[in-house]
Amino acid sequence: MYAQTPETQAYLRLLVPPAEGRAPVPATAYNVGAQLLAVEADVDTSPPQARVHIAESLWVTARAARIEDARPPADRDIAVTMERSSPAERADMFGRVFGLSRRETQLLDQLALGHDTREVAGAMFVSENTVQDHLKSIFAKTGTHNRRTLLARALGT
Repeated sequence: MYAQTPETQAYLRLLVPPAEGRAPVPATAYNVGAQLLAVEADVDTSPPQARVHIAESLWVTARAARIEDARPPADRDIAVTMERSSPAERADMFGRVFGLSRRETQLLDQLALGHDTREVAGAMFVSENTVQDHLKSIFAKTGTHNRRTLLARALGT
């Protein structure tokens, strides 16, 4: 037995059109549930979550967890939640997809907070020229040419 919020149902209908009269259950739900089982079996340490691109700038994060009750974990049901991915989750994924270095990712995070070059330099303890060098590298890796486009793509705005 499972239940879904109206928002989750809308996301799921975009992912997997259901058979007549049935609620959709996409492969993503099964995948994050399987990842939870792998974590519990000490086979893998990656968190039981996945981000899925649904439409133009809509990303959803699915997470699996055991429903809390007095039974042992293996006897409890698994719940999979789906919610719109946060800007931070989007930026993290964007950085990994384009192979940004740790420092480039930190710079992207600073830009997402609305910081200008001087504020970024201060927060990262580097010169403003170093910030500009990192930006050039990020632009080259992501195929963007300015901060506005970079942030729009990274944050889905």
